[in-house]
Amino acid sequence: MPEESENVVVYIENENIANKEIVKSSLTDTVKNYVKKLLDKWNPEESDFIVLKVPQTVSLDLPLSKELYKKVEKYGVRRVGNKAEVEIPTYEIIYSNRWMGEDMEADRFVVIMPYINDNVINQVVNNILSSLTPESEGEGEELLEE
Repeated sequence: MPEESENVVVYIENENIANKEIVKSSLTDTVKNYVKKLLDKWNPEESDFIVLKVPQTVSLDLPLSKELYKKVEKYGVRRVGNKAEVEIPTYEIIYSNRWMGEDMEADRFVVIMPYINDNVINQVVNNILSSLTPESEGEGEELLEE
């Protein structure tokens, strides 16, 4: 049976955190339960329903407290310069989105990951939001025109 732990469920709406919940269960059970819950909020005529497992790398200031180290040690802590990097298992459940050509715009989705601390939540959410924003679009077009 998977190990029970504290996980955080972050609801994102229009690129803002709408709600956060702490759930005590295994990470996989938390993901499966939220997939079932969010299916009711999904409109299959307007959107795709996508579940992604995308590990997120976060940076933590050194030295790590014993409590923090205990929470992250199973995720492969490594030293990079004067920081520690950790790869956090993260799931995205996207239930309201639309396609603009080859780019997807996610209006509402949930991020589920082990709860480490608020700093880690913010880093992961910012990483995901920046990956969903087509900011490098113009750069690619400039390269093609040259």
